[in-house]
Amino acid sequence: MLRSLLNLTVNGYGDITVNSHDLNKFAMGLLVALLGAIGFNLLAEQVFHQEPLVANAYPIDTSMIASASVTEIVEESGPSIAELMQTADAESGASVFKKCAACHTTENGGANKIGPNLWNIVGKDVASTGDFNYSDAMLSQEGEWNYELLDRYLTRPKDAIPGNKMVFVGLKKDSDRADVIMYLRSFSNSPLELPTIAAVEETAEEAVEEIPSEAAPETM
Repeated sequence: MLRSLLNLTVNGYGDITVNSHDLNKFAMGLLVALLGAIGFNLLAEQVFHQEPLVANAYPIDTSMIASASVTEIVEESGPSIAELMQTADAESGASVFKKCAACHTTENGGANKIGPNLWNIVGKDVASTGDFNYSDAMLSQEGEWNYELLDRYLTRPKDAIPGNKMVFVGLKKDSDRADVIMYLRSFSNSPLELPTIAAVEETAEEAVEEIPSEAAPETM
């Protein structure tokens, strides 16, 4: 095919000769085809080119979506210990505490067992029963046994204070934990005041306010 396009000839010595006129025509045709392709692409770009939109043609208010997301997170995390303590029942807690009675006493001045005596434990400084041999992890824990720490500890002791010696795996039901804490709260001459849920609600409201009411505009 190339031979026919270029008008190739073979002489008697086997050499190939090329007609220069046909070669020029072939080169010119190739150049014209290349220029035509480039021109077509430029024309197509001009015809079909679109400028990006500054903002969405149909703005979407995302404030409700953001608020819903916060609500879903709060619901998934479950009620706070402050909320649970409002309906906690000490009698139910006494029944649940039977799981703990093998290791702990609750009487004022009661003896330590495998675990320390728990008289006045709600609101008491952590690792503050002087005659009990606490683990290093428990001794290094600062603060007091407030409602939040007790709830975390009773959920899974090994995770709440890693390295402590308590072998109890924890209480899965949040209502059981609240009932036990209410039961333990009764073993005190001056029980710690119950937590209020006002602070919890205020924290949730602040979290919602921090989320932008409108998302940044997107380009299409």
